[in-house]
Amino acid sequence: MLPSFRGLAVSLDGAGRIARLDPQTGGALAVLEAARNVACSGGEPLAVTDCLNFGNPEKPDIAWELAEAIEGMAAACEALGIPVVSGNVSLYNETDGRAIHPTPVVGCVGLVPDVRRLPTTWNEGDAILLVGRPELSFDGSEYQALYAELAGRPAPLDLASEAALVRALYEAAPHATLIHDVAEGGLAVCLAEAAIASGIGAELDLADDPLALFGEGGGQAVIACPADPISDLGIPARVIGSAGGATLLGVPIDDLRQAYEVNI
Repeated sequence: MLPSFRGLAVSLDGAGRIARLDPQTGGALAVLEAARNVACSGGEPLAVTDCLNFGNPEKPDIAWELAEAIEGMAAACEALGIPVVSGNVSLYNETDGRAIHPTPVVGCVGLVPDVRRLPTTWNEGDAILLVGRPELSFDGSEYQALYAELAGRPAPLDLASEAALVRALYEAAPHATLIHDVAEGGLAVCLAEAAIASGIGAELDLADDPLALFGEGGGQAVIACPADPISDLGIPARVIGSAGGATLLGVPIDDLRQAYEVNI
């Protein structure tokens, strides 16, 4: 019935470095990240579209990358229970015979029941939860891109856990002040982006573990909510701190914002 307060959430994601190391994981991850971002905005993912960006498919290794990426995307869509409704390809992307990273890009659309109840920024005193418990790795990560050559194999994905996380996030969204997925750059980058957007720091209880802070892999997300934490998410979750103050992990928010603005 019209008028209503329903809205649409849209996200576009790709994982070129991951797909270079493991195209099936890269294909799946593109779908999962797009769906996860829609869920973080309070939307229930409904469908995806794609653009498959690859080198010359007449070469056996490129043809294999293309097939593997499609298999990964199909598996992720099946786990989420959503269709691919359209798509296109961009092939023969090479310079002097050297192909681009195999890069499946996925767009996801979802339905937001009430746009008046969107998780946006955390508030002073909010509890901060970390949800999801994937296997993490530096292989294919932003951390590796800064300090080493692209190498290794990305952490494996648990598709059933990934789908459960997506469901939990969009169900929690109306009750949360902020939801932000942990993706490129890992947990530390996710928290920094949340603090910058909110203009408020946080007191956190996190181990000084580079892999936990900067590792990448399957789905995790940060949820902020009023001091009574959201319960019964049905997935692994733990309180890691509370919102407040002008620093995050010992770094002033203004310094984080300056570093972020220089690099965008």
